[in-house]
Amino acid sequence: MTTKDSSRTQLHTIEGPKGKALLFEVISSGQAQPKYEVDFGGATTTFSSLGEAYIEAGNLSGTPT
Repeated sequence: MTTKDSSRTQLHTIEGPKGKALLFEVISSGQAQPKYEVDFGGATTTFSSLGEAYIEAGNLSGTPT
């Protein structure tokens, strides 16, 4: 997703026995810090830190990070 006001960049893919979790960095204009999103099983969860997103992606995929 890329528009004038925001960008979404895939940072990592974590694969495990439960499936594949995609980790994205989202930067929006007017936002001081980036947000991080984890896509898994058709659902997207947003986090304020990369560490939290990375841990959740590992938990969801079944590969603890």
